[in-house]
Amino acid sequence: MSDPNVLCLVLDCLRLDAITERDAPNIYELAAGNLSFNSCITPANWSLPAHASLFTGEWPHNHCCYHRAHYFDRPSLIESLTTIGFDTVGISANIYASSSHGFDAGFSRFYETRRPLNPRGLNPFAHVRKIQKDRTPRPRDYIQTLAAAATHSQPLSSLKNFARAVALELDRRCKYGDYLLFNNHESYGFLTRASDRSTRLLIDEIEGTTNSEHPLFAFVNYMDTHYPYEPPEEHFHAVADGRWDISDLKSISPDISNARVFRNQFFGGDIDEDNVELVRTAYRAEVRSVDEQIGRLLEALENANVRDETIIIITSDHGESLGEYDLRGERSMGHLDALNEHLWTVPLVVAHPDLDARTVEDRTSLCSLHNLLTADFDSLIENGGATWQEYFEDDPVFFELPANPYHEESMRNYEHLEDWFIERESLTHTVLGFDGDWKVVADSRGEVRAYRGDKAADASEAPAELRTACQDAVARFPAVNDSVDNDLSGEVEQQLQDLGYV
Repeated sequence: MSDPNVLCLVLDCLRLDAITERDAPNIYELAAGNLSFNSCITPANWSLPAHASLFTGEWPHNHCCYHRAHYFDRPSLIESLTTIGFDTVGISANIYASSSHGFDAGFSRFYETRRPLNPRGLNPFAHVRKIQKDRTPRPRDYIQTLAAAATHSQPLSSLKNFARAVALELDRRCKYGDYLLFNNHESYGFLTRASDRSTRLLIDEIEGTTNSEHPLFAFVNYMDTHYPYEPPEEHFHAVADGRWDISDLKSISPDISNARVFRNQFFGGDIDEDNVELVRTAYRAEVRSVDEQIGRLLEALENANVRDETIIIITSDHGESLGEYDLRGERSMGHLDALNEHLWTVPLVVAHPDLDARTVEDRTSLCSLHNLLTADFDSLIENGGATWQEYFEDDPVFFELPANPYHEESMRNYEHLEDWFIERESLTHTVLGFDGDWKVVADSRGEVRAYRGDKAADASEAPAELRTACQDAVARFPAVNDSVDNDLSGEVEQQLQDLGYV
């Protein structure tokens, strides 16, 4: 058989236990009828290092792309796929998996959908970032970008994008949103609208495969289940069972769906459990929202008569904490520093009509998905997925939490975030390794802890090879410092604020 099309769909922050028949019927059915993994471990706790691992097959302690100012310059996955004849398309609503961090390199086409821009026209924000010399763009950078828009292959769309970018920037700086053309001042649900743009683009690409000589590889990042949780009203009402409405979600105070706010409330001993349940309900509604996008894609594949010629891979870069206790006895929200099984365990489904229904319980690493994506799919399909072990390595399996020094300053603004926690989150590399029911945690401060199951244990009793592997992994991280330039453009910093990173 010729190489199939491959859709690699990364559903950002999607927890494995969120894939239920009620809330995610499309994903649930794909998992039940194809090759699915119940113990897939992400290599990192947040988007940038996790995507770098997906694109290289390397652990964060090897590729060392984990600081928000790091630039990804080794897209070996896309190079390999291009070499063997794939037409490669990237579609992303994630600011980290974007051109701002080098993830567009090598793709035939790459679209960023987070901003309300026409993805087929010039992206003025990305263009300015590429040509500016300092944190603040120069007037000439804007003039060059306007000229580039006017001479783009899609000039009308590009000029509209430029006007919209100016409106967005004026709104960010001066709060003129209510008075500007080209500016949608309603911010609620901006990630859902980004998903709609991504799906429309991908459907166009799917329809285009019928006239293409090359198989399609599409990488798509959906952000529905990422903070802020702002689900479509119909999905929220469906899961709220009359207990809440959208106004409750919009007015929650403090907004404990923000990871820092929740952790500060936890350390202060002041968690409102009703608000925790409200956040969990909103998250469930977001799961329904992204599952709806998957349903649209499945329908598009059927309509284009290419479902039998397409492999669908559904996964996530990391899971999400929703107020549970972790191994350390701490409660967390989002994906800051936490040893939470719902953060390190991610869904992984490989679907094709010729694959058998097979659920893998063995612990595997998402890092190894790179091996599958760069392999010959013929044998995997021909034997119904029975040879999955040829692609997935399980020794060792790591979950890594690289130091985030740029968090330090902002975290000190919270009353109950003590120095020891800020140091651990901001200035300490941590590696969690797995071996059977043993878990070993080693960090760059020299501490080694062990757990058997969910219970703390004497580290000396843990398997020696696992202890050594974790300590070696931590030692390969560079020394922690903040020497990398932290200056970000105002546009990028605003996006990070919107997503709760700063």
